[in-house]
Amino acid sequence: MTQRPYARNMKVLRQRHPLLARALESGAPSDVSYVTEQARNGAPTLAVRRADKTFQVHSRYDPAREALQQVQAKRFRNPRLMMVLGLGLGYQVRACLQHHAAEIVGLIVIEPDLQAMKTALEAVDLTDLLESDKVRWVVGVPEAEAYAVLHGMLQQAGVGVQLFLKTLVIFEHPVLAQIHADYFRAMVRAFREAAHTIIFNYGNCPKDSMVGVENIMGNLSTIIRNPGIKQAYGAFRGVPGVLVSTGPSLDRNITELPRALGKCVMICADSALKVLHAHGIKPHAVASVERLPEVADLFTPVPEDWRRDIWLAATPVIMPQVYRVWTGPTVIVYRQFAHFEWLDMPKGMLPIGPSCSNLAFKVLEALGCDPIILVGQDCSFPNAEKTHAEGASGITQLDLQQSQLFQVKGNEQEWVYTDQIFDLFRRTFVTDVAAYRGTCINATEGGAFIEGTVRLTLREAIDRHCQREVDVWSRLPKVLAAPSEAEVAREWRKFKRIMEETRTEVEGVIRFCQDGERMVAAFETELNEGGYGALEDFLARYPADRLEQVCDEMARQRGRIIQFGKYFNLYLMHIVQMIIVKFEMDFNELPTLCEDRKRCQLQAIRMMRRWFPTIADVCRLSLDLLNKAYDQLTQEFGA
Repeated sequence: MTQRPYARNMKVLRQRHPLLARALESGAPSDVSYVTEQARNGAPTLAVRRADKTFQVHSRYDPAREALQQVQAKRFRNPRLMMVLGLGLGYQVRACLQHHAAEIVGLIVIEPDLQAMKTALEAVDLTDLLESDKVRWVVGVPEAEAYAVLHGMLQQAGVGVQLFLKTLVIFEHPVLAQIHADYFRAMVRAFREAAHTIIFNYGNCPKDSMVGVENIMGNLSTIIRNPGIKQAYGAFRGVPGVLVSTGPSLDRNITELPRALGKCVMICADSALKVLHAHGIKPHAVASVERLPEVADLFTPVPEDWRRDIWLAATPVIMPQVYRVWTGPTVIVYRQFAHFEWLDMPKGMLPIGPSCSNLAFKVLEALGCDPIILVGQDCSFPNAEKTHAEGASGITQLDLQQSQLFQVKGNEQEWVYTDQIFDLFRRTFVTDVAAYRGTCINATEGGAFIEGTVRLTLREAIDRHCQREVDVWSRLPKVLAAPSEAEVAREWRKFKRIMEETRTEVEGVIRFCQDGERMVAAFETELNEGGYGALEDFLARYPADRLEQVCDEMARQRGRIIQFGKYFNLYLMHIVQMIIVKFEMDFNELPTLCEDRKRCQLQAIRMMRRWFPTIADVCRLSLDLLNKAYDQLTQEFGA
């Protein structure tokens, strides 16, 4: 067997997928053996031997033709995003790309065995697949890491692939499915969970999303006047970080925490501050991310003088009254929203998950802490009545029903109860830990298992890692110095101009949306005047070319709005994108739900009937917020 295909393949693999190349070169063992030989037509074919059984993976006569026939036989409807389970020698992957070339935007190859891919690279020239921007490789990933890897892959793929998550079709290699059935089921399940998380994070309620924008606009003065987390990047490199959350297990080991004081950077979730105060434990920082007015009530039971030294690390989507209540210093932490790019005030942007504990983890990582020790990070409940540690504020108590709970793997038990939201928090920790270059120790003595963490008791974690004194209290104010009055004035002059230009652009988008609404109204008038009252009559009589023209005109108008202006895309995109992406996912799913093109086009127009006014309403609300914020800041900083 010539090694020339392998050398060419590996050259491309090292350039395009260096991590996969290194994994292949490490020579991971396999419990099966692979045999390649020539088929009747001269192409390579493959067999797999496992124990005393041999599986013929590809045809002995014409493997490429067989693969194309298998793909054609599936008759996939709307295959925009495809998953191929089992690599073989790549024939099925290439057949999918060939047969669905006009439709496919992304293809994910799932292969459990690194040796299987090495065999393919030795036998076949796969450089076209390795160089393709459409193909993504998930090879040799353990089941325990599947969610983190697949979620990271989808995040990296970006919105261009995420728009088609609802169109996923799966090609399962008929032979390899017999060998790896359990693995493939686990990977498909992990992919669907990762996709659900991404879709969930886009949100689907403009009014709820607008709360975050309203809070940002109300917090502009706070943003301008306070330091950002970027000033402290790496300031505590190699210092242990302790993250305290308010899971029920905190009751078991909170008495160990004082032993870590002075020997770590300690940050807590906002709901944990009251509990820590009751035990005389003062953290260096408290994290807050929720857009609820009740968050301020989490701090008021704690004495003002006790809070005076503690840093509030929060994203400015929180309610302005939380900043007003807080008596200690503040550090601004942006999450990855385009709205914060619009501000053009670089404070430090972190990929923050949905919970304040997810935020706290990212803050410790940004500071350079290693290891990060999780305490009270249960992400689960003993039962529907016990959701938080003793002494936590009553507003944290969840109104759960036992029927809402389901089981996940536990740290100390075979399984524990959780719900959809807290399992989302857990899965976010899985992806955060996978991306973290240090060691994450889960010293939560109970709760749900978080893949990728090292399990120790809190006593063991402190004994091993929290041994050296570190003066965090004096160092933090030095690295997080507040901007001077001259810097504040310069920031305001620059931002004032951005606000004025943004206002002009948002007004333009509203006019474009109104034009889109008139397009929809004109089409409906055309239907009424033509007597197309019944659906079946419309499908039978309405001209297909005219319907195509109407859909194209409305789609172009949508495109004009999405791409409108420089500042509109930044100011509103973290809100509008949520709406647009959810709509686009539904637009892209239509051919999956129905084969009749005219039905799909009619449904798309009905959706645009909601699309244009929804975007316009968000723009009007945002314009009102922009004008109010402009007036308030002008009053505070001057015209």
